[in-house]
Amino acid sequence: MNETNEIPQAERVECPPSREPAVRLFIIAGMLLAFGAWCFYDHYVKGHYQYPEDGATGGVVAYYFNHWGGILLPIAGLIPLVMGLLFLRRRLIADAEGITPAGGSKIAWQSVKKLDASDLAGKGILRLECGSDKPLVLDSWKLQNFKALVAFVEAHVPADAQPGQTEEAVAD
Repeated sequence: MNETNEIPQAERVECPPSREPAVRLFIIAGMLLAFGAWCFYDHYVKGHYQYPEDGATGGVVAYYFNHWGGILLPIAGLIPLVMGLLFLRRRLIADAEGITPAGGSKIAWQSVKKLDASDLAGKGILRLECGSDKPLVLDSWKLQNFKALVAFVEAHVPADAQPGQTEEAVAD
């Protein structure tokens, strides 16, 4: 233990993905896969919902829904399943040199032109504007360890890019 009251500064903040967005995708995938399996079983295995001989509209709709739903719904269910698995592999890393978004290249702290914290209190969103590109959006709903990330970003972003700083205050 040290005898000072200072909290040691972290050299690096790593933010793994939050589970909530992935759970939503997994629920959608599970529903599509289950409905597709049900349609497949009902139509192809049990032989229900055959094409009606009288051509009744309700029977034709039921036939095509179960005929194509048994094939297309499981395929459609694979899309949110893969998206959820890919989302869980993303990590955001901030260190002394810059911030590396998931699947992106490192952004140096000196290239940050503006730190937009207008939605931080209400929505948990922090934006880093880095020139002509679209801003890097840091969302508390998608990232774990968000409070430590916000403190780390505020400590490393240049003073002229932080909100409330005017050019006169920076020059003093």
